[in-house]
Amino acid sequence: MKFREFAWNGFYIDVPESMRLTAEGGNLNSGYLRLEMEGFLMEVKWDPLDPKKAKPLAEVAESFLKTAKKTIEKETKKKIDLKAEIMEGRFISSHSAYSMIVKSGAREPIYIWNCNESKRIILVHFTSVLTEKDEIELTGRILESFRCHGKEDLISWSALNMHFALPSSFLLSDRRMAVGRTYLIFDEQKPSTFTERGRSLVIEFFSMANVLFGDKCKNLDEWFKVDYWKDLKKRCKNVSFRAAEISVQKVMRHKVIYRRGVKKSGLFWRRTTVSENFTWYCFKSNRIYSVSFVSYISRPFFLKRAINEADDRKVLQDFLSSFKCHF
Repeated sequence: MKFREFAWNGFYIDVPESMRLTAEGGNLNSGYLRLEMEGFLMEVKWDPLDPKKAKPLAEVAESFLKTAKKTIEKETKKKIDLKAEIMEGRFISSHSAYSMIVKSGAREPIYIWNCNESKRIILVHFTSVLTEKDEIELTGRILESFRCHGKEDLISWSALNMHFALPSSFLLSDRRMAVGRTYLIFDEQKPSTFTERGRSLVIEFFSMANVLFGDKCKNLDEWFKVDYWKDLKKRCKNVSFRAAEISVQKVMRHKVIYRRGVKKSGLFWRRTTVSENFTWYCFKSNRIYSVSFVSYISRPFFLKRAINEADDRKVLQDFLSSFKCHF
């Protein structure tokens, strides 16, 4: 069985190549994800951890079982007796995990631990109808690779056949994953007295591009104006661009169409917004990628407004140099 790296919201896991992300939600601080393949399912849930108020892991496990019991009874409209067998603990990503197996029709190992580095309490739940030998071997391989924290300054994301890295301050705030079109939106906000400051990054790709857009794959300036600009304006307010140009920045040797614009608005509260867009066609994945970076500052009219363009350039440079649109 071949494995690949999966990275999402600060988790790094080796999973079988046939395993797919089927559900997810939340952000780096609190959320869930589900990965599936035939006969095997893996769920990861995480919540903020306050080391001073951390609950015993056995109490967290009991709460999980009660919630699962209520959910199953509501769906089946039958009373059930859901029990779990405590297993020998194991270390996961250098943490001592509470381990148990839920007694149901399938094998359901569950592992719970606190990660002080990422300040999260983490629960991993497997459901398997594989043979016990295959299930133990597979879960062991996954848990051995599992990392819930790292020493890197940037958080890596590796899923949906692409890879990139962003600062941890950029939180996944919105997403859409559909056939033919997918986008992820990351937001960073730094509110303070008399100042609203923030940055957004929109990563969007269109699959089967040569089928959907034909020759426009060779004329991305036309594609942007005709097929994309209206949608982008709805998603990112206050964006404005000058004429497009060929960027000196390339992504995996792909030629990139670059746009940049500055917009000023408001009366009492005045806002300056700097927008940048990078669009390219990846012939190997047959996708059109469009990445938009928006940085803004809003302050009362009597205060100066200045965007830290040097820091914005560093974030963009780190992001684009890490981006892989095909493997």
